[in-house]
Amino acid sequence: MKLNDYFHTHFDNTHVLEESFAERPLTLSLDLQKELYQIQEDSDELNMAYFEKVYQKSLTLFEDLFQEDDRLYLIVRVRKDRHSPPAKSTEIFERFLKNNKDRYALEFEKKDVRDEEEVIYQYARLLPSRKSIHYKKLLQAICNQDFPELYPRFKSRQTYYPEIFFVNPDKDIILYIFDDRGCFILTNNETRFEFLKEQYTSDLSEGYVLLNEKSDK
Repeated sequence: MKLNDYFHTHFDNTHVLEESFAERPLTLSLDLQKELYQIQEDSDELNMAYFEKVYQKSLTLFEDLFQEDDRLYLIVRVRKDRHSPPAKSTEIFERFLKNNKDRYALEFEKKDVRDEEEVIYQYARLLPSRKSIHYKKLLQAICNQDFPELYPRFKSRQTYYPEIFFVNPDKDIILYIFDDRGCFILTNNETRFEFLKEQYTSDLSEGYVLLNEKSDK
C-alpha cells in the first residue's frame, strides 16, 4: 500500500503530517527529559548526562512503539524556499538504512506549503521491520540536530533540518521526534490512545497537560 493510500484508509486524511499535531485529537506530546538541561549549570559546556537520558528515552519509545516484527514507514520531509534548487532528501536513507540498494523503492512527493514561499520534498519507504534501520544512530542524529559539536548529526545542506516521521502501519501509530526536547505520538484509535497516555503519563509535556486540564473543565 502506498503511503497516501494508507493515510487515507487508516487516518481518513492524506495530509495528516501537515496538520498541527498540538491541536490534533488522539495525539500525545511528550518530553524526552524533564529533570536536566542541555547546558551544565554555571557553564557553557553541554550537559552530556542530559543527552544520554534523551538518547535512552527516544530509544525506549521507538522500541516500545515498533516491535521487532512490525513494519514501518520511514518518512523524510525537507522544506525549501520555492525558488531554491530542488532538495536532495535521500541522505537519511543512504546513511541510516542497512540495505539501500533499491533507490526506486522510495516514494516521492513534492508539496506546496499554503500561503508560504516554501515547498516540501517528501520521501518515504515501507520497511519490513526496525531491523532495516540503524535506528539508534538515526534517533541520536535527530536529537543532536541543534548541536553542531555532537555526532551523529545531519548534514546541514538545507535551510531547515529534515523532519523524520516513523509510522507503524500494523498498529496505526505515528512517532515524530522533532528534536532533543520532545516528540508527538499520534494514533487513530481511542483505546490505543488511552493505553499510550497511561503508559507515558510521567512523560507528558507540561503544555499538553495544562491544555487538556482546561478542555476538561
